[in-house]
Amino acid sequence: MSLVGAAALGLAACGGVAEEPAADEPVEEAPPLADACPERVQDMRGSAASFTCSCSAEVAEAGTVWGAGPYSDDSAVCRAAMHAGLIADEPVNVTINFMPGRESYTASEANGVQTAEWGSWGGSFAFEGAELGEPEDDVAAAEACPDSARDLRGSEDPVKCSCSAEAAQAGSVWGTDIYTDDSSICRAAVHAGVITNDGGDVTFTLEEGQENYAGSTANGVDSRDYGAWSGSFAFDGTKD
Repeated sequence: MSLVGAAALGLAACGGVAEEPAADEPVEEAPPLADACPERVQDMRGSAASFTCSCSAEVAEAGTVWGAGPYSDDSAVCRAAMHAGLIADEPVNVTINFMPGRESYTASEANGVQTAEWGSWGGSFAFEGAELGEPEDDVAAAEACPDSARDLRGSEDPVKCSCSAEAAQAGSVWGTDIYTDDSSICRAAVHAGVITNDGGDVTFTLEEGQENYAGSTANGVDSRDYGAWSGSFAFDGTKD
């Protein structure tokens, strides 16, 4: 009998049980890496759904950020994620929650990132799982948008206003990206992708009249063609 066999018999005789080798612990797989984050999310303003994308430490080294969380929606997304403490050596997924605009954004330093202060702005975002550095009750209250921008013709300042769901689903629109100033502001905002049919805050500027306006279908809204008109408007971030 071999020594191994003798040892096994001796163990059995003593009533002992041979220990099974420990099984390896299952390794939890990391979620797949999402598409790279856009530089800014201003064009996604008004979205009710969260949005997941990926940031690398290299991309997070560049750009300007306003606020301490939430951040203005024209801030550099990955730079803001670094400020929020979400960036590691390897690319990581971050989940963005869209939020209303604020009356003000506070400058802040965190995780090697210095952000800047700003006044009122029409849209914000924050990261899921990150602490907010701004008071939650400082949300900018926008007045309801007028039906059209015709009575505002000649104004040089951007106009910020709020669209109800009812206003977002009513009215006619002429043009694409640049709209006649008698178009429905809120319906045009849906066409431009600034808000959804649920409504939301918009910011637009008054523009000169155009020789013609090309209609199109976008985001479930049909806009119409038109010829020369003496006043126009366009939403922030959508005009070519």
